[in-house]
Amino acid sequence: MIQMDLEQRQSARFSRPFEVTNNEDIAFSDPFEGNDVNLTGLSFWVDDADFFLPGQIVSLRIKNSDSEEIYCLEGVEVVHQRQVDNRVLCGCHITQVTSDQLLAHHRIVMTDQNTALISMQATDLSEFDFLEDGSQMSSDEADYQEASMALNLAVSQLKSSRHWGSELLKDIEDTLHCAQNSMVDASEIERLLQQFSHYYQHMSDTTIALGMLAKLLAHTPNNPDDKQAWQRLIADFESRFLTEQQQIAYDFMHQGMSAEEALQLAERYLNESFQQ
Repeated sequence: MIQMDLEQRQSARFSRPFEVTNNEDIAFSDPFEGNDVNLTGLSFWVDDADFFLPGQIVSLRIKNSDSEEIYCLEGVEVVHQRQVDNRVLCGCHITQVTSDQLLAHHRIVMTDQNTALISMQATDLSEFDFLEDGSQMSSDEADYQEASMALNLAVSQLKSSRHWGSELLKDIEDTLHCAQNSMVDASEIERLLQQFSHYYQHMSDTTIALGMLAKLLAHTPNNPDDKQAWQRLIADFESRFLTEQQQIAYDFMHQGMSAEEALQLAERYLNESFQQ
């Protein structure tokens, strides 16, 4: 059910020329016709609905018809099927992917800057992941320095937000104490709980985003062409999943500031911009 929700939420899809077959069919002797793709899923046409059943996890081999590039996806969940005339459209969600596979799939989807922007905007952070197992590690020390900065920023952000969370918890405790004496309306308790839920979701998303950025950086491919494409993927990721404060602070850290200084200066910069 969770995967179904993810598939439905990722609504921006793009028609691309590609072929799909099972992982054992290396020669693409009897491929299925691809229909459309997005960063976390794909759909293709089959003649028989029994070939792929909803809920099934399958391994697929994909061929980019434009570039002839072939790559495998080992963790693909069949999410839905739809009968159209004499064929069945099979929609899938990519549940597991290595860095090489993600890069190859990214090349099918992101054919231009506008497509990259639309696809990233429609992607939820919980959908964006790849497996460390089978993903090569970068041999460039600079990538690890970048990853370290992202992790330092995540830690500093968590530390700076503890006071906010503590105040929210204190408000909830005080309100619940008053509620025992029937002095508080239930709507006030609901409002405080919603505030804390928002705080928790915000901190989870922003911390995971920086952690994911660090993981992407550490697994930067070593091949120059792949490295350049991976850097574009990272840039797309940053613009979509990092908050404006995080992006500005990350830039300041590249100028030699500590994570704490960068966050404070970024917050001050945004406040001044808002007041103008």
